[in-house]
Amino acid sequence: MAHRRRNRRRRRGSLGPLLRVLSVLLTAVAVVAALTLFFKVDQVVVSGNSRYSAEEIIEVSGVEQGDNLILMDKYHIAEKLYTELPYITEVRINRKLPDVLMVEVVETQAVAAIKGGSSTWLMDSGGKLLEVVSASMAKKYITLEGLTAESPAISGKLKLGEESPISAQRLLELMQALKQWGMLEKTTSLDASDPDYMVLSYDGRFQVEMFYDADFDFKLNCLQAAVAQLEPNETGTIRMTMKDDNEVRFIPDK
Repeated sequence: MAHRRRNRRRRRGSLGPLLRVLSVLLTAVAVVAALTLFFKVDQVVVSGNSRYSAEEIIEVSGVEQGDNLILMDKYHIAEKLYTELPYITEVRINRKLPDVLMVEVVETQAVAAIKGGSSTWLMDSGGKLLEVVSASMAKKYITLEGLTAESPAISGKLKLGEESPISAQRLLELMQALKQWGMLEKTTSLDASDPDYMVLSYDGRFQVEMFYDADFDFKLNCLQAAVAQLEPNETGTIRMTMKDDNEVRFIPDK
């Protein structure tokens, strides 16, 4: 008799782990069912946009009313917006339960124009290619002369060929330095036709010569200091390609 009771207890004990697993699975199924049934998109709120309308952003995102709020792939949505709407550079997506999807975007702006293939492309200071424009429209931005974008594509990153006197990375470092020093708006062109040094057209008055491997922060600081010492009506060439790295030479126009 005692032997049979021990067998029954042993059988009940052997079912314990299985029952616990089944309990966990049933709980998981219940949770997924609850998420599917109750957390659905009723509203998409877009913020940070100015170039694109909220309707455009929602359409490109592919999000529709009734989509599951919890199970949607936020990263896929962000990638679509970044790729298909080139002036968008950052996307943050958050859920506001029970039924609101928050889409916050950061838009960029064009700063430079560069030849690529048979077209002229606009790009931002981070090197993102934004759109193809006419030659007349390109004049509104910093024109990059002597440089050609390699295999350009909308929303693609700027690439320069091996024959270029400056790498894409160094060019973007210069763009960022100009932006940080508040000098981007005063720069109208960058000419990389000479293999030894570049020439910046600056402030509508100066042609600034600078080596491709220069310390851009240091050189731009020197440029500002040099310009501050000149009269407002003076024009000419500012040469920063001397043997002495600290030397800046101003050659006035005749």
